[in-house]
Amino acid sequence: MNKETVGKYVAIIGLLLFWAPLWGIIDSYLNMSSSFQEITLFGANEPKTSQQEMSSAVLSTVIGFFLFLVALCLLTFSVVGLNYRTKWFFWALIIYSTLLLLAFPFGTVVGIIVLVVLFISRKKFGFVGDVT
Repeated sequence: MNKETVGKYVAIIGLLLFWAPLWGIIDSYLNMSSSFQEITLFGANEPKTSQQEMSSAVLSTVIGFFLFLVALCLLTFSVVGLNYRTKWFFWALIIYSTLLLLAFPFGTVVGIIVLVVLFISRKKFGFVGDVT
């Protein structure tokens, strides 16, 4: 496999893993809502059951955020290490960085930094006709 093909696959895996925190939060919400529903129906007689469900909810959120960090590493490796810089990947990074702005405070800082870096280095992504 050549460097561009590996970069493409690493970029796609990174873009897919970018959504892991969302799925972790959704799983946490579903686990916690079923736990609260169980408490409502049967009372708080079994605190061990709700404790296990709450810990599994927290675990899925933590795993989601860990996979998000892996996604950021893969995306960085694809752009910097493998020099995979196509136009579709540029726009995908722009969209994802804009979505990161909503995750205050850490995501906002990372989103602003990535947007500035992408704007500065847009010529490296194949935008030759741009005037700075």
